[in-house]
Amino acid sequence: MISTEWLWAIGIVILAIAIAYALMRNRQRTAAEKQLTEAATKANYRAEERKDSGQPVPGAGERAQTMPD
Repeated sequence: MISTEWLWAIGIVILAIAIAYALMRNRQRTAAEKQLTEAATKANYRAEERKDSGQPVPGAGERAQTMPD
């Protein structure tokens, strides 16, 4: 029969291999994903800038209001 220590060691090795595989597989983003991230970041910056300047944020519908100073 296999001892408890060996079972723990085997389990740790399997877990390490699974984590390494997941990290290697998900590390690279496609060009489309990079473009989407850049576009969303720019939109967030523009919305924050509009909020700071007191202009209504487009796409907010009827809730769009200017921020008080």
